[in-house]
Amino acid sequence: MTTTQKIQAAEARVKELQLLIRYWKASEASSEHIAFELIQGFVTEDYESIAS
Repeated sequence: MTTTQKIQAAEARVKELQLLIRYWKASEASSEHIAFELIQGFVTEDYESIAS
């Protein structure tokens, strides 16, 4: 595995962990609206990183 492949794999894992953390936070949220905002924030961040 090359260094570039290792970096890509690590970045993918970080993204997975961030999603998992947001899911846990959303499940603990006091309302569905807050949960939606937490998850939507991740989607927005992901879209912006792809667009740039």
